Amino acid sequence: MVLLDKITAFKNVCPYLGRTSVSTLRSLSTHSSRRCPTVSRLSYKTAAGCPVMGPALAMRVPQLAQAAGYASVATPEEVCPHAKKAKDAAKLAQTLSAMGKSEEASATLRSVKDEGEKMAGKCPFPHGKAATEAFAAPNNSAKFSYEAFYAEELEKKHKDKSYRYFNNINRLAAKFPVAHTGSVKEEVDVWCSNDYLGMSKNPVVVETMHRTLDKYGAGAGGTRNIAGNGAFHLALEDELA
Repeated sequence: MVLLDKITAFKNVCPYLGRTSVSTLRSLSTHSSRRCPTVSRLSYKTAAGCPVMGPALAMRVPQLAQAAGYASVATPEEVCPHAKKAKDAAKLAQTLSAMGKSEEASATLRSVKDEGEKMAGKCPFPHGKAATEAFAAPNNSAKFSYEAFYAEELEKKHKDKSYRYFNNINRLAAKFPVAHTGSVKEEVDVWCSNDYLGMSKNPVVVETMHRTLDKYGAGAGGTRNIAGNGAFHLALEDELA
C-alpha cells in the first residue's frame, strides 16, 4: 500500500502512471510476477525496463524463483490477532441472532395458537386458524450484521495489503535512542524524525516539563476543536511565526 501511495503521487508527471487506473496499479502492486514470484508485478515491470536493474534482475530470476518455492505466506488469521476473532464473532452473532429470532417466533406462534383455541367456541367466524396460518416467522435475511460486515472489510484490507501495522515502541529516557518493544526485555534502537536529536531528554526540556506538570497537571489531551486553545499553543505558534 505504501508503494501504491508513492506511485500515485507521480501520476501527474509520469505518462505511464497518468493513463493507468488506480485499480490497475493496485493489482500490479499486490500480485506477484510470474517470472519472479518474490516481487510484485509492478516492481518487476518497473525494474525490468531499467538499464541497471534489468540485467541484474534477469540474472537473479532463477535464484528468486527457486527461493519462492520454499516461501510460505501467513494467513491473515496468523498475522493479525483480530482477523480470526472478527470472523468467529461474526459467525457467533449470526447464529445467536437466528436462534433468538427462531425462539421468539415459535413462542409467539404458540401464543397465537393457544389464544385461537380459547376463542374458537366464542366467535361465529373460524378466523383463529387463518390468523395462526397467516402468522409467519420474520425474514432475517434483510437484517444487517455489523460483525459480518466488519470481518469482510477486514479481510479485504489483508488481501490488498492496505491493513496498517504499527510497531509497539516505548522509548527509554535514560537510554536514548534505545526503546523496548511489547516485551520489556527486547530492546531496539529507534531513530525517529519526531525526536532525532533526543530533545525529549534534554535537561532544560525535562525541567520545563516538570514545572508545567506541577502547575497545570498532565491535562486531558484532545484536539483543539474540542478542548480549545491554551497558552502553550499560542506561545508556540507565536514563536514559530
